[in-house]
Amino acid sequence: MHESDVDNNKFTWNDYIVIKNDAPHQFHPGEIGVICGMSKIESDETARKYHSSVGSWTYTVEFGDGSDTQIAECYLERYQD
Repeated sequence: MHESDVDNNKFTWNDYIVIKNDAPHQFHPGEIGVICGMSKIESDETARKYHSSVGSWTYTVEFGDGSDTQIAECYLERYQD
């Protein structure tokens, strides 16, 4: 990942997010988590896996119980207290 790529994504490390309610079930809709990693989607196969598109981002989201999963940016929004 290039430094300029990181500047072009919506979220960054330690951002609190909520998974949108319309996200596929495997992405934990409605749950709150924290960003602990990010990766740019670079292949059609990966894009299909995350229900997204080549060139978009996936984020590793850690939940309160310590578990984590990779979720496409389109299913995330900033958590507002």
